[in-house]
Amino acid sequence: MTRPKWRRLADELALRIRNGEWAEGQALPQIRELTMQGAGSITTVQAAYRALETEGLVRTARGHGTYVRRLRQPIVRAPQDRYQWEKDRVRLPEQERHADSIPEHETGMTRPQIDFDSQYKVVEAPPEIARRFGVPETTRMLHRRYSPSSKSDGAALSVIDSWVVYEVIARNPALLDSGTEPWPGGSMHQFFTVGVEIAEITDQISARPPTTQEAELLDLDPGTAVVVVKKSAFGTTGELVEFSDIVLPGDRYELLYRIPLKPWTAQNEDADPQRRTGFDPEAPEEF
Repeated sequence: MTRPKWRRLADELALRIRNGEWAEGQALPQIRELTMQGAGSITTVQAAYRALETEGLVRTARGHGTYVRRLRQPIVRAPQDRYQWEKDRVRLPEQERHADSIPEHETGMTRPQIDFDSQYKVVEAPPEIARRFGVPETTRMLHRRYSPSSKSDGAALSVIDSWVVYEVIARNPALLDSGTEPWPGGSMHQFFTVGVEIAEITDQISARPPTTQEAELLDLDPGTAVVVVKKSAFGTTGELVEFSDIVLPGDRYELLYRIPLKPWTAQNEDADPQRRTGFDPEAPEEF
């Protein structure tokens, strides 16, 4: 199937941007200039520019033209790997836990390249949080907001709202101080210091338009969605230990899942195709 002309033009311009023909902040040719060069009609060039903007390669300023955006580093979030990596660090010596944290591990950046902004406050449980934890709305919660950002461009890597029961986390007074962030060993080690082991984590994932504040913090262009991860961390007895609302920029993050599957075995009745379907692979065919 032949691709539309605007798509072919967008792909050509994207390749030229990635090859460095136009530097960051440099203006692309005016729409009329490209039409005069035979790139297509005004409608075609406009559609190509809109596609480049949606893909995060350019930014259009009304009345000022279209400019090349800073090319953002793609980030792969692999939940199974990242959570086990964090748990494996819990029992390491403090010096090793200080070496790096999840943001560095996930982005490949170094500690000096990241600003760690953390805000803590003690509040009564909002209705949704009270429902998730199964506690009265009068229960005190420690609400923590994290927004680590890249020092190179000032854009937040994510916006995270974390909720924990105050009486649980307060067993270690050091955990009530936002100045201790980034905590060596991450949240898994924080809970370890109050006698809690994280045994299971669930992620519920959705996408939506960003709020005005999120668009500003994450430096999102108009039309760029955010990926929302609702993360629930459970202890060994099944109790909810922490709930986090994690907002990720949709133009930078890719979520990667590796899901191991159990092999079929003769002892596994559910895996026996004959038992499941009535089909016997050894039986002779009938015509």
